[in-house]
Amino acid sequence: MTTDAPTPFSASATSTPDGFTAAECPGMVGDRRVILKLDVPEEFESESTAPSDQTPDGQCTWHTSEDRFFSVEIGEKESLADLNDELKEYEDIGGDDEVKDVTYDSPADAFGDLAGERLSWWSYSDGMPADCVHVQADGIRVFWQNPDDIDQRLDDLDVVLDSIELIHS
Repeated sequence: MTTDAPTPFSASATSTPDGFTAAECPGMVGDRRVILKLDVPEEFESESTAPSDQTPDGQCTWHTSEDRFFSVEIGEKESLADLNDELKEYEDIGGDDEVKDVTYDSPADAFGDLAGERLSWWSYSDGMPADCVHVQADGIRVFWQNPDDIDQRLDDLDVVLDSIELIHS
């Protein structure tokens, strides 16, 4: 599900729960400034909170000391169905770059009241096995990655997704 420009939407959660902190991710879509608001688990530290040269529309990333990671991209146009097809090429190949358990759902609950896409898989890349989840709707993509020897804490991901709100500035 792609879009040319994300449309503002409200979060389905109305307050920041204990163990989370409110954050913002600024971006540009075309010539329009947008701000994505979300709640981030407190153990995650911000890697970036501004658009970069590699992601002109906007990307913000957070990580923990135990290599848990998530990012938000604003203005994503590629469908997760395309990424699903790419991942299937590496499914069960063995060794580096192998993926397993690729699951794609559409429509799926995304954020706010938006339906979107959800893609999850297990990955072995550069010697690091990880569980991965992408959720996308209205040009907003969230990527959640977790080393596979650590509890994935999908409840935390659900809180993040419920808190996402996009506003134009």
